[in-house]
Formats: sequence, structure tokens, C-alpha cells
Amino acid sequence: MIRWLALAFLVPAVAAAQSADDLASARAEITPLFAEMQAAAKVHDTDRHLAFYAREPSLLFIINDQRITGWETLRIKQRQWWNDGRSDVVYTPMGEPDYRMLGPGLVVVTYFLTSRRTLASGEIRVSGFGISAIWQKRPEGWRIIYAHESAVQR
Repeated sequence: MIRWLALAFLVPAVAAAQSADDLASARAEITPLFAEMQAAAKVHDTDRHLAFYAREPSLLFIINDQRITGWETLRIKQRQWWNDGRSDVVYTPMGEPDYRMLGPGLVVVTYFLTSRRTLASGEIRVSGFGISAIWQKRPEGWRIIYAHESAVQR
């Protein structure tokens, strides 16, 4: 009986330790990809930025109340948002990204940014937003399969 009780407590502890190791490993693999995405965003390079998204029609990107389905559709929208690379938007991270393991090979990364841009009217707009992205481990590496971005008041 004591052996069964010990086993009952040991199995969840081992699983939790494995999960923590899996998250640490996934974070170590995703962090440089995330950094490259941010570097691409700073220079408004759409294709470089979207290289880490799953290049498929099932990709889902939600921004506020808008649903964007498919990599090609997202690429068109991102090019519009960045004015084909001529945007003057500047992004500033707010704190560190939060990484959470959803299951084997699935990690959600949540982070907050502010942006500063000049509108067509000449007005300067500063806004804050949060993004949660689900990264999936694939044969070609980690890719974002779902992301949700929304304006936030901080």
C-alpha cells in the first residue's frame, strides 16, 4: 500500500519536472526566432517577419475584431499595415514575454508592446497592444499557427 501511495505522488512530480524541462527547451528554441521576428518588425520587413508563421491556409490571426485566415491573406494585411516597408512605426516591448506549454510541441507566448506611428494626417499615434501566439513544433521547426492581437490599456 505504501508503495502505491509513493507511486501515486511520484508520477505527477516526474511529469511536472518533465513538463518544466520541455518548456525550458521549447523556450530556448523559440526565443531566438521571436527575437528575429522583432528585428524584422523594427525594419518593417513583412516576409522576414512572417517567416515564422505556418505558411498555410489554416493559419488564423485575430486582431481586435478582425479575423484573418491564411498566410497569404496575413501577408497582404501586414504589407498594408507597414506600407510596403515604408512605415515609420516604432515598437517598444513592455516587459518580458510569457511562455506556457499547452501540450507536447505546443507553446503559447504572450507579450505586450507599444507602438508609435505617424498617421496620414500627420498626427502621431501611440498605442499599446498585447499578442498571444501559439507556436507548434514541426519538422521545419517552430511555427506560429494562431495569434491574437488586441489593443490594451496599460
